[in-house]
Amino acid sequence: MAEAPMAPKIVLISGCSSGMGLATAVFLAKDAEKRFKVYATMRNLAKKGQLEEEGKEYLADTLIIKQMDVCSDESVEKAVKEVLDTEGRIDVLFNNAGVPLFGSVECIPISVAKEVFDVNFFGAVRLIKALLPSMKARQSGHIIINSSTTGIVGFPFVDIYAASKFAVEGLCESMASVLRQFDIRFTILEPGPVETDIAHAAEEIGKTVNFSAADQKTQTMMTGWMAGMHQMLQTAMKASEIAAIVKDIILSKSTNFRCQANADAEINKVIAAKLKDPVSGESIELMEKYLSDTIQKGGGKLD
Repeated sequence: MAEAPMAPKIVLISGCSSGMGLATAVFLAKDAEKRFKVYATMRNLAKKGQLEEEGKEYLADTLIIKQMDVCSDESVEKAVKEVLDTEGRIDVLFNNAGVPLFGSVECIPISVAKEVFDVNFFGAVRLIKALLPSMKARQSGHIIINSSTTGIVGFPFVDIYAASKFAVEGLCESMASVLRQFDIRFTILEPGPVETDIAHAAEEIGKTVNFSAADQKTQTMMTGWMAGMHQMLQTAMKASEIAAIVKDIILSKSTNFRCQANADAEINKVIAAKLKDPVSGESIELMEKYLSDTIQKGGGKLD
């Protein structure tokens, strides 16, 4: 007698209107062995067009699109309940929703800083809170949180964004050892620069950033840094590459807590220096050099 096929893993993904979330949802849904059934969620269903187009062969089969706003307790609880009522379980959470923010801290209104934290940090908290009771009851599950290399080392001029990712890292580290007592896997994904449509989100949220609030030297450095980073992003990882990494994380038996996905050798040196000796100034000195080199690539120089 042939063995019955294994039930697909039920995967809930946030932030699927574009970028890494969209790429991962489609990549998992089209798995040839149908090992995944993906609930791809987004705040605004009016933006589902690209996901529907790229995943049209899998809609209502291995790909289900749902509305979920990670900034709303009610929306998160409703979406999670609907999936649990339908499937009886959620095997994997990929918390991907996030917004970037560029600018020195004196340029950022507190209201904008709170908005970034509401998505990047409290969005993760809401989803984890909604999912944990069912995962603990089953003593099974896998939580994957999309962080950033900026959650390990603070990059210049992304002060608030880096702070939100550092907060996510602290949340995950605090929870991981406890959740192992319930056989719940916890993975934090730390990608480097990724070529995604998140730049548009950065532009939208950045409209209220007052760059003129900074002194002239800081403004000049920010301009040079931004120009240099635009050049460097031409060799950034693709969202499809991150999608493949997420699939490997889900299928792997590894219990590694961190998965670092960064192709920038210089940033990897900064990370290694910090992790090797967190009390020394080596990582800051390396980041200062990275700042100077990046501004130079943008046509300027660090005075």
